[in-house]
Amino acid sequence: MMVSKLNRWLIYSLLVIGFSGITAFDSGKHDFHNSLTEMRYNPKNKAFEVEIKLFTDDLETALNRGNKGPKIRILDKDANDKLVEAYVRKHYKFTNAAGVIKPYQYVGKQNEMDATWVFIEMPFSDPIKGCKLQQSALTDVFDDQQNIVNLNFNGDKKYFLFNEKVPVRVIE
Repeated sequence: MMVSKLNRWLIYSLLVIGFSGITAFDSGKHDFHNSLTEMRYNPKNKAFEVEIKLFTDDLETALNRGNKGPKIRILDKDANDKLVEAYVRKHYKFTNAAGVIKPYQYVGKQNEMDATWVFIEMPFSDPIKGCKLQQSALTDVFDDQQNIVNLNFNGDKKYFLFNEKVPVRVIE
């Protein structure tokens, strides 16, 4: 019974944070820092289709840290895909239960108002239980960064919250 109440509280908390994040993405301003990652398993392709939504100005701040060249601006069809890809690869990792990091393909990015969507595809044929997911994007820039991940694997939906203190979660 206690577990059931805890699960309901966790889901409610994530929904509140998620709706706040959606509102923040749509408003053009944000008082807190968050990202949203959608991971959907496509059984036909045997792959996860992953979409990571980041505030563009926050991503630019991260990419400009330590940059001694011209200021990096993220736009559609710019020359910054390699920088965005390298940043995502550093902060988004998926490890199977045996501890092997699953390779994935960076598909691209697209701007939408004040957010940047990053698209990746990851072949996957392992059992999901015991896998580890890292989503630490922008936690190196903002200590209040929260990363929400919605994972849908063969109809089983899971929700995760990542931050500076919890950059990795085990999938049960």
